[in-house]
Amino acid sequence: MSKARVKKASAVQRSPDASPSQDAGLTVEAWLTQWLGMTRIETSTRIGYDAAVKFWTRSPYDNRGRPMGTLLLRGLKLSHILTAIASRRELSGKTINNYVSVLRLALGIAVADELIPTNIAEAVTRAKHQRQPTDPFSREESEAIIAEAALMDAQIHNYIELWFWSGLRTSEINGLEWRYVDFKDNTIAIERVLVAGEEKNRTKTAEARLVRLNSRSRAALLRQRAFTQVAGGRVFQDPRTGQPWHSEEAFQRVYWARILKRLGILYRRPYNMRHSYATSMLMAGMTPAFCARQLGHTVEMFLRTYAKWIDGSQNDLEMARLENALTDPLTSPLTAKQ
Repeated sequence: MSKARVKKASAVQRSPDASPSQDAGLTVEAWLTQWLGMTRIETSTRIGYDAAVKFWTRSPYDNRGRPMGTLLLRGLKLSHILTAIASRRELSGKTINNYVSVLRLALGIAVADELIPTNIAEAVTRAKHQRQPTDPFSREESEAIIAEAALMDAQIHNYIELWFWSGLRTSEINGLEWRYVDFKDNTIAIERVLVAGEEKNRTKTAEARLVRLNSRSRAALLRQRAFTQVAGGRVFQDPRTGQPWHSEEAFQRVYWARILKRLGILYRRPYNMRHSYATSMLMAGMTPAFCARQLGHTVEMFLRTYAKWIDGSQNDLEMARLENALTDPLTSPLTAKQ
């Protein structure tokens, strides 16, 4: 961006009531709070930004334990940021990178507003982090979980079985409405989602898709009709309140964690039911392109996430095809050219 554009942006964004004396007394916390208030973001993103602002305002910036939020914005140094990061060694590299990204955005606006001369957050090196490996439930584990859910509550049974055998995202299954379920064509239209209790008329990838029902997912929906279809709204609800799910926290705490604990199964998030469906499709020999469409992934993302299962299920098959080509002269590519 040219200097002229930066100055123009500063003139637009900077409050006309601000004075040099006010700027001099501006603290880190005051600026981050002001910046967050004028930033237009979605609710789900704001939750992450709120956490980042809380981190930077409360973490100590020196060996005396003083919170960084009390520091004057103009006095903020790289060493202060690094000290704050070092004070929370339990945080993952990914979380730290997310927090630094938020600070970098906030300080970028402060530079444009000429509140500070440079964006020192740009000098923070990205923390190394290893992506957590995909950890789906085995077929034996998934069937045990579904059976235990049936003993606990009929609606929880339907909810979990559909999740295991449709691979929907959390936002998609919680936002699912009956008008998008087509029993005639055996499909679910994914056109809207529920994120952080807020309905959105678009999916995570901003593209609608049709998820095809199999016998297990169809059966779960047919059973659920008796509970919520007459109302005509959301398919699933919290059995305790009769209200639609707004997030996965209550489900995790009240139902999911208890089921896994009773069965002695290693705890994984409900989202891993989606991974379980992906690997089940692959192990059944379905093509990665079809699986990716069902999950709302690009083929590239799908291959990167589930390459281990693709290799494991296809290696013997691919080698068998090669051996057939070697032993059958009619199918050999060398013979075909002659």
